[in-house]
Amino acid sequence: MRLRRSLLFVCGASPAALEAARQSLADSLILDLEDTVTPPQKPRARALVTEFLRRPARPGLERSVRVNALRTPWFAEDVASAAGAGAEALVVPKVESVEDIRAVEEQLSRDERRAGRGEGSVKVLALIETPRGVLAAAAIAEASPRVEALVIGHVDLSRSLGIKEAGAMEGTILYARCHLVLAAKAAGKEAIDAVFMNLDDPEGFAAEARQGLGLGFAGKLVIDERQVALAHEAYRPTDAEIASARRLVAAFEAAVAQGRGLFVFEGRAIDLPVVEAERSILARARAAAGPAREAREQPGTG
Repeated sequence: MRLRRSLLFVCGASPAALEAARQSLADSLILDLEDTVTPPQKPRARALVTEFLRRPARPGLERSVRVNALRTPWFAEDVASAAGAGAEALVVPKVESVEDIRAVEEQLSRDERRAGRGEGSVKVLALIETPRGVLAAAAIAEASPRVEALVIGHVDLSRSLGIKEAGAMEGTILYARCHLVLAAKAAGKEAIDAVFMNLDDPEGFAAEARQGLGLGFAGKLVIDERQVALAHEAYRPTDAEIASARRLVAAFEAAVAQGRGLFVFEGRAIDLPVVEAERSILARARAAAGPAREAREQPGTG
């Protein structure tokens, strides 16, 4: 799976926002043709995003496009232009069923053939924003190999529930986040956490991101470059966690060499599932180090 600690929304109708995004350190860009673009601006935004995708990108950067929803008049052209211009993924809003995913897949397959791209080249991140979508999340995650992640859209979900958007750390939205993680993990896919709307509350963002990591999310939607570093910090294992994981894995390997599958490490009884969890910490640390190193080596990224 691709590293997706931060997925930055970029307004597709704004040349300035698109130009600034070229310097972003986010793991993934979501070039938006949906909510941030008014209906009269849809064709212009599509053209700007197409131009953006046809220009070179830094190594490791995922460039995805949030297309308009399946039943809108813009969907087919959005998908065709994104697939033809080289998008790595589509963020598909308001997914509610297996049938939705199959319709997206059929459209993508046609557009990949027209563009001379291999079948399955364009991945799908399914944005879950309605109660029906939440309840169907497990089936959606398993609907196609193209689906690499389920993404929680809690603002629209709050609206459809008739509640005020007030963060994602409690109540029905917290339940929906937990449900999404379980659905994604059961299918061997990733789950991506909700946006945090208050740009002036970095502590609140960090708290929500840390909770998301603890719930099992792989990363977080972000709406401003300032939130990218916060997301990376939240999803990066601390030096103490890395050191402890290394000690535990080394102790496990020594125990296995002695024929023991269960051993005591720093007062804790340890067996294989615990070791695998610690290995996942080391894997996250290695994955995070790669993009950071590449970004530092690119000119103009500081």
